[in-house]
Amino acid sequence: MPTSIDTQQDSRFEVRAENLSAHELETWTVLSDAEKLVVRKLIGPGAKLVSGPRGSGKSTLLRLAYFSLLKSKAALPVYVNFSKALALEPLFHSHADAVRLFRLWVIAKIVDGVGVTFSELGDTPPESLADALTESRAYIARLETGTPPDASQFQLSPSGLKTLLSELAEHVGGSRTVLLLDDAAHAFSVRQQREFFEVYRELRSRDISAKAAIYPGVTSFSPSFQVGHEAELIEVWFRPDTETYLEGIRQIAARRFPELEARLGNNYPDVVNTLGLAAFGLPRGFVNMVGEMTDLMELNVPIRKAALEAISTQAESVLAVFQNIADKLPRFSNYVNLGKRFFSKSVVAIRHFNKSKEPKKKSATISLLEPFADELERTLRFMEYAGLTRRIGGLYKGEKGQYRRYSVHYACLIEANGLALGSNYRLADIVASLRRPLAHSLVKSKAESLLGLNYARDCTLALPPCSKCGAPRISDDQKFCMGCGNELRAASIYAELLRAPIDLLPIPARKKLALKESNILTVQQILSDESQRFRRPGTSIGPIWARRILTIAEEYTSV
Repeated sequence: MPTSIDTQQDSRFEVRAENLSAHELETWTVLSDAEKLVVRKLIGPGAKLVSGPRGSGKSTLLRLAYFSLLKSKAALPVYVNFSKALALEPLFHSHADAVRLFRLWVIAKIVDGVGVTFSELGDTPPESLADALTESRAYIARLETGTPPDASQFQLSPSGLKTLLSELAEHVGGSRTVLLLDDAAHAFSVRQQREFFEVYRELRSRDISAKAAIYPGVTSFSPSFQVGHEAELIEVWFRPDTETYLEGIRQIAARRFPELEARLGNNYPDVVNTLGLAAFGLPRGFVNMVGEMTDLMELNVPIRKAALEAISTQAESVLAVFQNIADKLPRFSNYVNLGKRFFSKSVVAIRHFNKSKEPKKKSATISLLEPFADELERTLRFMEYAGLTRRIGGLYKGEKGQYRRYSVHYACLIEANGLALGSNYRLADIVASLRRPLAHSLVKSKAESLLGLNYARDCTLALPPCSKCGAPRISDDQKFCMGCGNELRAASIYAELLRAPIDLLPIPARKKLALKESNILTVQQILSDESQRFRRPGTSIGPIWARRILTIAEEYTSV
């Protein structure tokens, strides 16, 4: 009799590495040789920037480096998560000294992280840390709950922090400090990003090395921060078309869900391979799809249908993450619209290419003739941030020109029938089409052919007009209306995100309906509902999805 998965207290479906224990993380994580090298670089000296979209494993690698250093005590490791940075964004609309408050918050978060390290080590903090820890935690609590403290309540400069860290490293027997700074991109507040990287640069020293997780395409550095010179850039994102990818996915499945093989029987290899490829190189996507499929199987949905519905849900989630960029960066909504057109037209072109081809000759890649407009370049970077597309290098075709290749997210391609497999295909057909695509099986096109001759003209910044007279804004940094002279104030992104309806979250429609039946209508209601009243018997929201909905809401209002 197949065993069922007890999900009541099951953290195997937890997708955020920062919420897993050292034992869980080390037990369930499978690293490729390339990722083992990344962890070694994170443990070692030198400043590093770890770049990848959501779910690519940045947090996992940082946490593994952290726990490794805790064991070896070769250095003082400090793990800090800055995901709540956007909660401070309203300060930049209401406080003249917001920059100073934010810089102090970054420093206070690092001090708080040192306190956690000492707790993990079972070591009593020395007096120099104990005093700073009390002040920093009080400062963080007030700032993140919307009550700006007097900056004089906490005063510690980057140079003062460097001195403190050196003393503490010596206290634990280490010769240096490694700062592991997660969710450091502050992707939707340019001013925050630039200030963060100024602090990052000022903390560099011979015995302090900072490693920061950032997102591709949307991270803004300070004018004095030069990537490559200030820090080495390391890209982390599994390539799903490599020889070793599916073997890694199978190891993850065996370690994290050991009873799944018994439940799926002969379907196990095809299901795991299909979901692994549909994850598009993002481990979080694979875990999400296994959880969704498990939920559906508990409702007696047939295995093939459950797997395809899980892929469909994942595709919806990826597209929603891309659409949410327009919510978080309203001025770039026209770029998001261009990206949606590019995705749609690319899928049509790929489907046309794949029609009547046998599985091993199908393609998931669109190749664009260079050069193309800067507006499309920025749009493609946004799409990479969301994980919707992935740049996989160039292709030189002699007199025909240079092409830039992009893979389209496999789950989205499967959902949109981009593989042209017909209606009664097997999961094995998906695997055969995507497992190791031939290098020359790609769709070559021009941006103008996909999007029209004047596509770049659609990519103007969508700036809100003057609230008093309705006159349009000339630029993003315009301070006063050219029509009436009224001061132009930007709305708080964070406040708008809290008020956003749950319809904007990347969760399935049936889950949104269950939330609405519990009168949960906004993102803020999810975040403030500590009792999770939407998780009730008889609804479609079980323990896995209750946890996931909260995570999605937190991520929607974070970086």
